[in-house]
Amino acid sequence: MRFIDVDAPPLLARSEAALRPVACRVAEGARRPDADLVARARSIEIEAPIGRVVSAGSWFDPTTHQCLSTALDGPLADALRASFEWHVCRGAFFHNDAHYANVMFGVWYIDGPTVDIVFPRARLRVPSRPGTLVVFDPFEVHGVLRTGAAEYIADDYSGSERSIFAGFELEIDSAVRACFGIESPAANARVISTVSRVSAVTGALE
Repeated sequence: MRFIDVDAPPLLARSEAALRPVACRVAEGARRPDADLVARARSIEIEAPIGRVVSAGSWFDPTTHQCLSTALDGPLADALRASFEWHVCRGAFFHNDAHYANVMFGVWYIDGPTVDIVFPRARLRVPSRPGTLVVFDPFEVHGVLRTGAAEYIADDYSGSERSIFAGFELEIDSAVRACFGIESPAANARVISTVSRVSAVTGALE
């Protein structure tokens, strides 16, 4: 896995009574999914609406867990939770996933067209195709856009293929904190939570 610094002002993530720094890094890597996992993804019957990520259910699979652990390696592998969740979309407008309060969030791209996973606050885009792995703080604003797009425009995804991801979570233990730069809270940092407003088009915090 390769770690990329988030070049943006510090944020604090608020969930219930807890407050922690938002991660200062995103990780990316690659691991080709096996044919069985791709076939399972393609068998999902959900027709994803344009712009919104929908769940196709949680699942457990020791073989997939072992495969992903090998790709993550080191402290990230040790922090990998047992369950997975299918996520399906046709493009995804900018949002955060602050309801994933106390974990790092990961997606493993299993099937679909080439897209960019974009983190607008960090001015970062990760070109993604089946096999791409991305791990990031769920409080960091992100979207799934067509290659090269700077903004989310719904018409861009009319008639497009589905993107299918296997979502996973990492416990935020001391090693993961160190890897992702989750350190002491910064003075006067902006707080982001489930009620924070995000522009669906640009990803700007409103």
